[in-house]
Amino acid sequence: MAGMGRPITTVLALMLLGGCASSSSDAWVKAGTTEAERGRDTADCLQMARRVTPSRQGPKTSIDQDRYRECMQGRGYTAGPAR
Repeated sequence: MAGMGRPITTVLALMLLGGCASSSSDAWVKAGTTEAERGRDTADCLQMARRVTPSRQGPKTSIDQDRYRECMQGRGYTAGPAR
């Protein structure tokens, strides 16, 4: 159980970064998709688009926005007005 905190923290951090992936007035929308499904797809796409680069201060994580958008669009989502 002790090792489970890190993956959860990583997913939460990626989801927060996902909020930065689109403007505040837009969200990813897909007809017939629940919030839970959209959350899972977002987390999966953020994980796939994650890039870790070494630095003197330690690894730096960033999100490749193009890969993230391509992943979400590939899953049938479009950018639309936030609900």
